[in-house]
Amino acid sequence: MLGDFDFRSNSIGFLRFFFAVVVIWSHAYLLGGFGDDPITHLTGGALNAGLLAVGGFFVLSGLLITRSFERASGAGTFLWHRFLRIFPAFWVCLVAVAFVFTPLAFYYDHRTLVGFTFGPDSPWSYLARNALLQMNQYGARSLLATVPYPSYFNGSLWTLQYEFLCYLSVAGLGIVTILRRMPLVVAVLFLWLYLLNADLLWEHGQHMSNVAYDVSSLLVYFYAGASAYLFRNSIPMRWWIAMLCLIALATSLPTRASALFVAPCFAYLTLFAAMKLPLRNFDRRMDLSYGLYIYAFPVQQMLALYGINGFGFAPYFLCAFAIALLFAIASWFAIEKPSLSLKNLFAGPSDSRRLYEQHEKARKRQTPSTAHP
Repeated sequence: MLGDFDFRSNSIGFLRFFFAVVVIWSHAYLLGGFGDDPITHLTGGALNAGLLAVGGFFVLSGLLITRSFERASGAGTFLWHRFLRIFPAFWVCLVAVAFVFTPLAFYYDHRTLVGFTFGPDSPWSYLARNALLQMNQYGARSLLATVPYPSYFNGSLWTLQYEFLCYLSVAGLGIVTILRRMPLVVAVLFLWLYLLNADLLWEHGQHMSNVAYDVSSLLVYFYAGASAYLFRNSIPMRWWIAMLCLIALATSLPTRASALFVAPCFAYLTLFAAMKLPLRNFDRRMDLSYGLYIYAFPVQQMLALYGINGFGFAPYFLCAFAIALLFAIASWFAIEKPSLSLKNLFAGPSDSRRLYEQHEKARKRQTPSTAHP
């Protein structure tokens, strides 16, 4: 059963890294000018591999975040932990875009850096307008006009506001004791979101508002994970069910029936892989998935601007992955890991004792906790 899931030894770290790489691979088609990725072709434009990979992130996040709230000493502690996981690295990424990637693009266009910080849509306004996760400005100084996907410096960051809104919704549901006493409400919320999302895909397909479908998809995946955690003792993890989900997913993707099968089947396969794959504790020493996700897009845009995509898809993708990986390593050791060390900054004496006992148990097992996404 899913209730037997070992939260200290699993394949979540590997899956998050894998999903981040899939996002880079999917974006490489669009940002490099190579057309659409294979999933987009298969579904007639209704879905793409990047969105499915982000959905996998949200499934795992729903599972882990719901557990995190259950184990936290209070809503304040829970939100502090979530803030540390998202905001510090996000803010540094904004600074990197404004004062590393923007100057590179400005110099490419003007062969000078004089004046790049002033004018309409300046790097300063990029920082100020996006600081609270809602992306109100994607471009700067009318740059990136000649790349296949013009004007956007970091199109991946749009999902983070919805990730954090999901955190806030879990805190709200937890405060009013719905998570603990009325978990069926969460399951009903998931069902309603699933039906809404399926209706959008069934009726409109590739002609629908991308924003409406993309946002509803993220919420569906998150609450699939949250519901799975709350009803974990009633969900069997079986190979034959996973195979049925895989077959249903593969056969429905080219048809309108994907509206009914994609979300539940992909969510089940993600949880099954997290529990059954032998790639355990992949992120034991460093968790690079977040850094890969937030830095790959601007790296890919710079490579396209400087013509690396002209060498073909494989060199462009591999070069983008390698450079983004370096940024991710720097982000983990310089920003994310130090930020997460502040989790217990506001813990009271009883909290500190409980956390110390948990730390000692984890140390004796010599395996890391994966309680944060």
